[in-house]
Amino acid sequence: MPNITLYTASAGCGKTERIANLYVDLIAQNRALPQQIVAITYTEKAARELKSRIISKARQSNIDIMTISKIQSSHIKTIHSFCMYLLKFYWMRAKVDANFKIVPDLNSLYYKFIDNYFSVIPPILDKIKIERFFIEEYFHLIEGLIEEYSNSKKYVGKSMPLDKEIAFVFDHIEDMMQNEFLKEITYDLVLEKTAELLQIPEVKKDVNSKFKYLIVDEFQDSNFLQKSIFENICDNIVYVGDKKQSIYRFQGAEPEVFDEALENCNKIIELGTNYRTNSALGKKIDAISQIIFGNNYKPLNYHHQEDGFLKIVEIVCPTKENKLVNEAHFVARKIKEMIEDGYEISVGGAPKRKVRYSDFAILSRKINNIVHIYKNVFERYDIPLEINFKRGLLQQEEIVPLWGLLNILQSPNKKSGYIQLLANRIFGISRHHLLFSSIHNLQELLPDDLRTFISKARESLYIKKLSEILYEFEELFEYSCKVYNIFGENSYENVMLFYDLVEESESFSIDELERFINLQNERMQFGKSLNDSCILMSIHSAKGLSFPIVFLVGLGESVQGPIQRSPKLRGCYNTKFKEYTIAPSWMDDEYKAVGSIFKTQEKEELKRLFYVAITRPMAGLFMVNCTVRPLNKKRGGWSRSFADEIGFSEIVKMSSDVGIEYEKLELQEDKELEKSFKKNVDVKTNSSFPTTIVPDRFENRFRYLSPTHIIDFKSCRALFAFKYIMGLPIFDEANTKSGISQNARILGTTIHRVLELTSLDKLDSLNQNIALAMAENGFDDENLIRNLVYNFFDSPFVSSIKDEIVKEESEMPFYLKLGDQIICGVVDKIYHLSDRVYLLDFKTNLHFDESKFEIYIPQLFLYTKAMLERGIQKSICSAIFWLREGKMFEYKMKDEHLEDILNTIVEIRSIKTREDVLKLIEESVERKDCTGCDFEFYCKDEQNLTLVRKKLE
Repeated sequence: MPNITLYTASAGCGKTERIANLYVDLIAQNRALPQQIVAITYTEKAARELKSRIISKARQSNIDIMTISKIQSSHIKTIHSFCMYLLKFYWMRAKVDANFKIVPDLNSLYYKFIDNYFSVIPPILDKIKIERFFIEEYFHLIEGLIEEYSNSKKYVGKSMPLDKEIAFVFDHIEDMMQNEFLKEITYDLVLEKTAELLQIPEVKKDVNSKFKYLIVDEFQDSNFLQKSIFENICDNIVYVGDKKQSIYRFQGAEPEVFDEALENCNKIIELGTNYRTNSALGKKIDAISQIIFGNNYKPLNYHHQEDGFLKIVEIVCPTKENKLVNEAHFVARKIKEMIEDGYEISVGGAPKRKVRYSDFAILSRKINNIVHIYKNVFERYDIPLEINFKRGLLQQEEIVPLWGLLNILQSPNKKSGYIQLLANRIFGISRHHLLFSSIHNLQELLPDDLRTFISKARESLYIKKLSEILYEFEELFEYSCKVYNIFGENSYENVMLFYDLVEESESFSIDELERFINLQNERMQFGKSLNDSCILMSIHSAKGLSFPIVFLVGLGESVQGPIQRSPKLRGCYNTKFKEYTIAPSWMDDEYKAVGSIFKTQEKEELKRLFYVAITRPMAGLFMVNCTVRPLNKKRGGWSRSFADEIGFSEIVKMSSDVGIEYEKLELQEDKELEKSFKKNVDVKTNSSFPTTIVPDRFENRFRYLSPTHIIDFKSCRALFAFKYIMGLPIFDEANTKSGISQNARILGTTIHRVLELTSLDKLDSLNQNIALAMAENGFDDENLIRNLVYNFFDSPFVSSIKDEIVKEESEMPFYLKLGDQIICGVVDKIYHLSDRVYLLDFKTNLHFDESKFEIYIPQLFLYTKAMLERGIQKSICSAIFWLREGKMFEYKMKDEHLEDILNTIVEIRSIKTREDVLKLIEESVERKDCTGCDFEFYCKDEQNLTLVRKKLE
């Protein structure tokens, strides 16, 4: 067991200063060389700041220049950076590639392991309640297993699945992972692999010989896995932290790690003097902290004895619509008043001076829903504002598709870009389907009009600014309107903010844009703006920083996230039994018990988050609680706000006893607060936010139609509605049954890829093309592929034309205008001969006959019409080639086919309301001649059909 010293320090008590002094003392007293000391910080920025401070102190201590140069290259870094150093050094023992790369997740690998396990040992599947459709529940279960398996790995030797079948699944994943030699690795796996590596006696001995001291900053944000790594690195460990500031449970941090270290450490040193906050403010913060934490909180000594204020403001709005806007107006007005009145403050013991904009920070539990509001409001008051986007904006589900779109434009063969774009409720494509799709599949999944837009936009990349391309995308697809209808106003605000950022960046490439956004993150140095601007940031991002004056907003916002399906598994750390308990939904009592513990822990974390927020200011703090009158009641009980969870009412009650100023503003109408602010400031009141967002209209989806749209509409109106209007996911039950080895779609895609790659004048490359297509699509039945493609290449048709071919085209896109309708599609193969042209579409269906051929007549008519529009003066032959039998079905063009297609287009464009969509479905459900399709379970399962009706009514 190593020798452990634990420094406990409340906010502002000089933890970083103590670490820097300790580091320099170890060197100055010849107890260790720089390369023998590891200093772990929570962020890269904190590591840079700590290294800079250590070097500065080393110079002050007259440490020689050679030693200082070694500090520059020493191990002062984040836990992940240090662990990656160890894995790369001992890569063979760690079973990772020497040049492994970091990826966001390995879900596809876990999916494969679990899917493999269930195919052999399926008892756990019998425990799933069929809430909607079994396949959906199956993948919901797998998602829960992956999440809880990953969570459980953070609790070394403390994880306890209550269901033995779940434990067996976890053991299976563990065994399979041990057999993998990883070239790609997640940040979580970096820690797991390092912990396993340090259990190897020879490796641990070698590592211990290299390092003498380990110093860990922000130790309260560690988990048990990280602690096990720390305690195997060297014999002397110094932990520095404060349990009251543990706010990263959502990233796996466990505050109980701090308690365990307290019990087992050799020495505890308490730092009780605050060097950040003026005493007049600090004593009020102490009083509030005692309400939150009770007797566990000890009041501090304050080094700076200057004045400081704390004011509570409650704004009561008549409705919730303008609540956030009213709050922003209050903050803007107060800042403007203080600037114009020349309000004076003393910061850090310095003489009093007038406030400036860079003295103000606005902090909120989450900022993604308010940044656009504050940006607009502060512009009206002519107040400069910087926004810290470090956490979250680019990861929001409404922004990820936009980032994916830009990635596709710049890197068309990058799979992650397509997944980012398509893994979104707007497109309705299931995540598991995307995970297992090849790049070609993903490109095919793009709606035809979007694929066309991407193709055209790519031609103007680096010529047009990204903002111009995004505005064209917005104009064509009305993306922000779809976001508003699906995700709500907050997400719409995020999209507007992202557009603003892209425009402000003036970038021509995504690399430039990324650098610009990263620059915005770095524009704060020690919590101060480099320009004279206010700062808006989340409380999590503000941790470790300090500001002269803080506005804490968002207290009235609900802490309840978006309502989602309950997970199949729940897990939490049970402090009573000191174990991480995982309960499945089918163990009802245990599942509820775990949920109850989790809610209690979540409430405690909110208190710690509140404490972090109120300890950021140096001279002044405004706590703003904006509520609605009457209180907003929801089904199932009262909607709990941040203020409710931290006991804000108790703080208000005791405010006058400790000298906290209190003000209550009751608004009689939505605009009153904004009007009252015009007193001293000329405010522009026009809002850029539209009053209505495109009501239930669907015609814009069909500016572009493909032959498949028309065929599907003629085949089944319900199919068309589910697939193209409602964007419902496919759960292909048939292909999950035992005995069916391959998915028909993957087979078709693989075959088409072989035919695309192979031209008739280079048939010697056919075997190579088959291998490439199978590898790209993950298809493993080579005999089936060979049989189908040879049925074409050995056919009488190919024999008759191969010596006459002048030109050959594959996967040829076309655009055709019929009246005011644009039709776009792709022809599989075009063979140009001297006197005629053959247009071929390949089918891999198990069964094909004349009746099936009739279905595809609109498609073949459009192919032929599009080729005629190209000015071809030769005879045009369009045909379907059925690969199963090597047969061709030739098409003869007729005027009646055009009339039929035009009538279909009119019907499609007449779909404008939810009523129209529901009517399509109801008419189709009553049909007697249904032969089944990928969406049939929506029609044939009454429960699913009821859900569809409810969505459209």
